[in-house]
Amino acid sequence: MPPALKPFAAPMGDASSEGNIPGTEPRPTALVAVEQPEVFSVVAGILADAGLDAVPVLDLDEAMEAARSGSPVLAVVDSTVRQVAGMDMLKRLRHEPAMTKLPVILVAGEAGLDMDFMVDLGIADFVSSPVDPEDLARRVNLILATARARRDRRAATSRLREDTRRISAAIRATNDPQQMAEVVVHGLGATFEADHVLLVTFPDERVPELALAWSREDTSGGIPALNAHTTGELAETLWERGRGMAVEDHGQPADEPVSISAESRTAGLRTSVIVPLGHGDKAFGLLWLAGEGAPRDWTSTEISLIQHVSGNLAHGLVQGNLITAQRMVLKRQRDLDRAKTDFVATVNHELRTPLTSITGYLDLILDGSGGDIPDDVAQMLKIVGRNAVRLNQLISDLLTISRQDADETNLEVEEVDLEELLRAVAASLAPAAGASSLDLRLELGTDPLLVDGDRAQLEQVFTNLCSNAVKFTPAGGTVQVSAALVSPDGAGPVVRVQIRDTGIGIPEADLPNLFRRFFRASNATSAAIPGTGLGLAIVQDIVLQHGGDLGIASKVGEGTTATVQLPAAR
Repeated sequence: MPPALKPFAAPMGDASSEGNIPGTEPRPTALVAVEQPEVFSVVAGILADAGLDAVPVLDLDEAMEAARSGSPVLAVVDSTVRQVAGMDMLKRLRHEPAMTKLPVILVAGEAGLDMDFMVDLGIADFVSSPVDPEDLARRVNLILATARARRDRRAATSRLREDTRRISAAIRATNDPQQMAEVVVHGLGATFEADHVLLVTFPDERVPELALAWSREDTSGGIPALNAHTTGELAETLWERGRGMAVEDHGQPADEPVSISAESRTAGLRTSVIVPLGHGDKAFGLLWLAGEGAPRDWTSTEISLIQHVSGNLAHGLVQGNLITAQRMVLKRQRDLDRAKTDFVATVNHELRTPLTSITGYLDLILDGSGGDIPDDVAQMLKIVGRNAVRLNQLISDLLTISRQDADETNLEVEEVDLEELLRAVAASLAPAAGASSLDLRLELGTDPLLVDGDRAQLEQVFTNLCSNAVKFTPAGGTVQVSAALVSPDGAGPVVRVQIRDTGIGIPEADLPNLFRRFFRASNATSAAIPGTGLGLAIVQDIVLQHGGDLGIASKVGEGTTATVQLPAAR
């Protein structure tokens, strides 16, 4: 009697032979190229015991049709069927996509076997003719078992890949290092059926310090707590080698870059795989999976997938730590900005109240409300008044800067006639220009100079720029304010305003820093010309809020030109 065979479980969807009961899972097929009826009967019976339907194929057309429709899992070919092109048929079948790896058992005739011929055709095994049923049964059983094991390995590998993909996706779904670590230790433990998982990172500015462990229920041992030196040396050595370390059996001698088997056996471990965590040229942690019960041959696929997850984890920890640090810095910056805004508001209130009182009483004294005062005293009081005005302007500038930083500046947009606004600015500065014998000129085009903007803020822009021109121009000089409607480089129409002066100019090295807060040109500082260094920073911010552009061109000893371009009103 031939040995009993395990029925071959075919994947869902394989074709069935005729006679299968409707609604049942189709049986897999085997191609049988055997001419002798008695031999075919023996082969078919053995295949039936194995759960396969024998499909007779004695010519090429039958074989091709069966190969395409039946998805056979095995072929039995009699080498004596040469007269019906049995071996040629097998050659042709090898070109069918589904048949390239089809296992074949050859029934060898008395002429013997050509081994090179067998290798070329990918023949898996052979039996001698006449067929010994027991021998054929054993060989069929072996081939089907091998195919089943191969299919199981592929399914297991596919499952591992899918599970590790889910773990990697979960890592990428968060920026929290603690959550990433928890996903990895739990996920890898379940996926690779480990008894224990340990994830540890060392003190390193790139990642937070972590120490997470996971153990399966009903386990008694655990991953040993190695000292910091041993752990660091192991991680660094593995990182330099560029691969993890798998120990099949801690009870047997093993090639370990850093010996851990003694500690592992003491902790109740039998097998381990350890991969380093790192980034760049240095490790910053390690990931350790271990089992208790029996030795384990960790496959290259398993180690590769564990290393893939560890690489995703290392990258995620570095990025997550950076993002967490950035969020902390942003939060601290917001807190500081809020504190600064509160401080400026308090200073504004606390300084302006006494300043208002000082300037009010100065006006009363200078008006003679308290009686006549000598001329020299009046002159001194006027100096006090001017400095009180400067201090009041500084407080206003600080408050404006604070509001801009806090994004509390609200534009009250309306259509503004810049011609009218510039005339008002020039009129307000005429006394100061006259006191210095300056020629203050206003040259406006004939086109309407209309823009959409906040009138008060635009007035602050041009008052600041014109007052700077007056302040930095020596007696007898010229300040020219011009405005015109232009269309630069084919763009939409803009109103261009230029304030030119023949003043002291600005050193070329100072030009890039002009819009920095509290910055003052070196020649203005050396000449002791008063100022806070905030005016141009405020002006630039207002111009940008209006969608415009501000430029400064200057040459020492020749003068300065400030150019403001604002989009014309539609």
